[in-house]
Amino acid sequence: MKKFFVGVLTIFIILLFMWLQINLFNYFALFGVIPNIGIILIIFISLCAGKNIGAISGFVYGALFDSLFENGFGLYTLLFGLLGFIVGILKGNFAIDNQLSLLIIVSCATTIIEIINIAFLDINDINLLYIFKTIILEVIYNVFLSFVFYKPLMLLGDIINRSRRAYYEL
Repeated sequence: MKKFFVGVLTIFIILLFMWLQINLFNYFALFGVIPNIGIILIIFISLCAGKNIGAISGFVYGALFDSLFENGFGLYTLLFGLLGFIVGILKGNFAIDNQLSLLIIVSCATTIIEIINIAFLDINDINLLYIFKTIILEVIYNVFLSFVFYKPLMLLGDIINRSRRAYYEL
């Protein structure tokens, strides 16, 4: 029962972040760059719950993102699913309570996802200045927002970890 509650809570948080992305952050563009708070969410879930839950959460968030924002379906589903899986694998090498680790992971993930996004979706707008501006500003924006969301997502991580410990103790 506890595991079901945590699953429902995680889905609710995914939907809440998607709602925030659509209704709040689309209106707070910094020099034309909109943050991608889904990257932050999937990183936190993966660091707390591991590769399987991280990949599933990434897949769900990516599918929602693809269906609401993009013309084609599948790129963000694949990217967020892989992000969740890879960060979940690296979970043992990074401490979620170390903010420097968070800075490194969010910076690298945002950079890689934006490079792939530009390569696949913005192929007509190949302008080196545009690429660097977009990537650097989104990295700065996402790192700042990861520190804003740090406490609430740490609470979610604590709930997930308590649920997993209770499940394995049975």
